[in-house]
Amino acid sequence: MALLALHGSRFAIAVTIVLGLGGVALAAGADELFDKREMAMKQAGGALKALGGAAKSGSVPADAAAKAQLIVDLAAAIPGLFPEGSITDKSRALPDIWTDKAGWDGKVKALADAAAVTLAAASAGDAAALGAAVDATGASCGGCHKMFRGPEKD
Repeated sequence: MALLALHGSRFAIAVTIVLGLGGVALAAGADELFDKREMAMKQAGGALKALGGAAKSGSVPADAAAKAQLIVDLAAAIPGLFPEGSITDKSRALPDIWTDKAGWDGKVKALADAAAVTLAAASAGDAAALGAAVDATGASCGGCHKMFRGPEKD
């Protein structure tokens, strides 16, 4: 509950989406899943950007661990965000997510591992370690997007 107070309603929505994805995601329609994963990815991206800015400034704000936890939660929720058959006309997800399952699983694990390091650095209040961890987490995001996300749609 303290996390929600720190970030207001946008954070509450993101946490609800990320943490509530377990069995709900599989029952949701493809359009609803797209909307949920897009919102969750944007929230996590915003958190990562804020953490990177904090690290560059040399100070780690009190809410850094909560922001990092959001990224950890997203990493854990990713498999539920992308059940087979959830590609829509709006989606940039490639079918390779399911045809290269080992590659996909490896990218998801790499993100989870990098996010955990980011959380540890944020929790410790170490700006230098946080900067390195944010860079690694961002690279992990980009590596997955490069392999499993198509070009922007018009």
